[in-house]
Amino acid sequence: MSRRETISARQDKLKEAFLEQLKRTPTIETSCQKVGVARATVYRWVNGNKRFKEKVDDALIQGRTFMSDLAENQLFSLIGEKKIEAIRMYLSTHNPRYSNKLELSGSIATKDEPLTKEQKSLIKKALQLSSLHTYDKSKTGKAYRKNSQG
Repeated sequence: MSRRETISARQDKLKEAFLEQLKRTPTIETSCQKVGVARATVYRWVNGNKRFKEKVDDALIQGRTFMSDLAENQLFSLIGEKKIEAIRMYLSTHNPRYSNKLELSGSIATKDEPLTKEQKSLIKKALQLSSLHTYDKSKTGKAYRKNSQG
């Protein structure tokens, strides 16, 4: 086996170990530390290989799902132990009767007033500054685009 093949085989094993770790601890930093590979190396692999990037994204999704399941399991255990914080947290996120509420009351009035000359002037100036092109009308009345730079 050539040196290049040996390096490639070692990298493939590291990549697989990294992906498996990522499924258990869905953070790049922690997974890098557990596998013993530098973050810069992982990002080089991700940027250089679209298929590996997709595998990393999939592993992150699986890892986050796994961690959510663990967290929910712990939450249900705490609810079973009658921990009021856990009960309150679960109810506030799963039952609209217990969620945080914000009540707004009031009225909105709108006025249909014409713009002042100053307001019209400011709007016209802003529109002129906002584009590199202006629109002029030809003798026929049709609009055409005219480059204001040249």
